Formats: sequence, structure tokens, C-alpha cells
Amino acid sequence: MKIAAAIHDLMFSSKVNAAAAGQTVVWLPRGLSMVDWVTREKPEILLVDLGAPKNLPIESIRALKAAEATRAITIIGYIGHEADAVIQAAKEAGCDRVMSKGAFANQLRELLQK
Repeated sequence: MKIAAAIHDLMFSSKVNAAAAGQTVVWLPRGLSMVDWVTREKPEILLVDLGAPKNLPIESIRALKAAEATRAITIIGYIGHEADAVIQAAKEAGCDRVMSKGAFANQLRELLQK
């Protein structure tokens, strides 16, 4: 399974690499459009740091879920539990699963095995 990660936090990046255990993980390069990059990479799962405004996470999720070519990608977003407005916006944009940072870190291995 191919996993794409729009994450630039070193702590979470290392957690993703450890949890992926042999699966292919590709990382969003800084400065690239998340939508263009995901469309080109065609992952089965996209992990998104919803707290990274430079990546335009809400707008990108909305565009990915609207496009036929990327609609089926499972998108899992995470952010601090106190960011209620962002959590709601991500759900409305079509994010398949929105989690707190703690839950994401604790359940990451299981999420990537699906």
C-alpha cells in the first residue's frame, strides 16, 4: 500500500516511518501543491497535518474529494484537540477521519494496516 504524508513535523514523520513498517511512504515536498502532488502520486492513504496552513489542508482535502481521480483516497487528518473550527472544517471538506494528535500517534500503526 502506498501512503502519502503531508507532514513536516519531524516527530510525527518519524512515527509514520516506524508505523509504516515496510510500506511505501512518500512525503509532500515543501512548496508543492498538495492537490497536484497527491494526484501525481496516487496513494491509497493520505496523512495530513491539519495544523500546517502553508499546505492549505482544508482547501486541498475539498479539492481531492471533489476530483474523480482522487476521491477514493482515504484521508486521515490530525490536529490538536482544541482546534474545533479546523476539525469541523476538515470533516465538512471530506476528510475521512479527523483525529487529535495523541490519538493519531497512538493508533497510527493500526491506521496504516487497513
